Amino acid sequence: MAAREIHVVVVGGSWAGVTAVHELMQLAQVTYPRLMVTLVEQRTHYFHKTGMIRGLVDKRYAEQMFIPYNRLFANGGANGANHRFVCARLKHVHENFIEVEGGGRVFYDYLLLATGTEYASLPVTQSSTAEECRMLYDAMKESIELAGNILFIGGGAVGIGLCGEIAEMYPNKSITLAHARDKLLNDDLSTGFANTTEARLRKMGVTLLLGETVVPATPSMYSSKSSLTSTRMYTFSQHHAWQVRPQELVAKSGRRVLCDLAIWTTGSRPNADYLNTLPVDKVPLVDADTGRISVRSSLQLTDVRYPHIFAIGDVNSLPLAEKYASSAVCQARHAVAGIRALIDECYDFRVKMSPTMAADSALRAQIPSYLVTAKHQHTVTVALGRNQEVTSSLFARFHGWARGTKRGRRYLIDKAQKMLNY
Repeated sequence: MAAREIHVVVVGGSWAGVTAVHELMQLAQVTYPRLMVTLVEQRTHYFHKTGMIRGLVDKRYAEQMFIPYNRLFANGGANGANHRFVCARLKHVHENFIEVEGGGRVFYDYLLLATGTEYASLPVTQSSTAEECRMLYDAMKESIELAGNILFIGGGAVGIGLCGEIAEMYPNKSITLAHARDKLLNDDLSTGFANTTEARLRKMGVTLLLGETVVPATPSMYSSKSSLTSTRMYTFSQHHAWQVRPQELVAKSGRRVLCDLAIWTTGSRPNADYLNTLPVDKVPLVDADTGRISVRSSLQLTDVRYPHIFAIGDVNSLPLAEKYASSAVCQARHAVAGIRALIDECYDFRVKMSPTMAADSALRAQIPSYLVTAKHQHTVTVALGRNQEVTSSLFARFHGWARGTKRGRRYLIDKAQKMLNY
């Protein structure tokens, strides 16, 4: 297998995708000199989504978040010329090639999907160019600066992080966080982790409304169709959801909540419709409720006919506790190790195989379960501004204290710049 060209396509140039590209380039340099890597990404630049919440309150930090991909393959060594970047949006996935918007095709031996998710309420995550991203960022930052009473709906990592950043930067603003569950974050994390986070936020002056579903008192306030799930409802040009103005919302208990800026930090959903072109037997490749790609424990697609296709990061069906930056890195490394195992086993999808033969070949590759291998590596850290954080690992807490490397100080931007050779 190593004697011929091996083409691996990575779709999605965010944290997980760029990590996978780096792992694949190392594999090409050390073991498989004829391995070629193509990164397909709809943006012209890397957008550091991990630090998105810091950029909304810190202009200097925001200027570092848009990093070109032009140096990504600079450390590819003698194989660097074999790798390439394709700026295009993925349209359809087929068994041995992908289609991008505009009609182009990119053929692959192995495919790694890392397309992530987008927040409809945070339009900056849907931008395609650095210019558009900066324009949306400036508009969002201006709204935060003008607002005196801000309501966040959704107590996940993004909502909590935004509350912490704004409370630290603007201590005189009134900030409320409403969350539909009785505790913050998700059920995959411990009650103690959630309790510590809640206590820190309250100490910072944030008002918490837990166990409360909040909706606009007047549905037409946000959408002419009265729909809070519309993917277009939050664009500045049409619905002005980030416009600062007196607003009234109603909680499940009947409580009226007044604010002049309401920000939904819920509704993060991947778009995996591009898999509709792959034939399946009985079980769909995409979960209808969550929109996430169903994967096996090895991070391969559940359908045994496609052992050469992996899905990593926010787009796959792993538990919510696996939707953090540290987990994305672990998943990328695990998927690349799986691709190497398949190469070593000489699994070649170009040879016509029955589903049973393909499954047997993939089984012989002995790709371990990701959740087993990552069990002792996983640490969840939620930053509350520059100088506070809550972490699930006692070791990480001590390490951060000893070295002064709290996540909230830089939000891993230095690592992103290093990966992209900036």
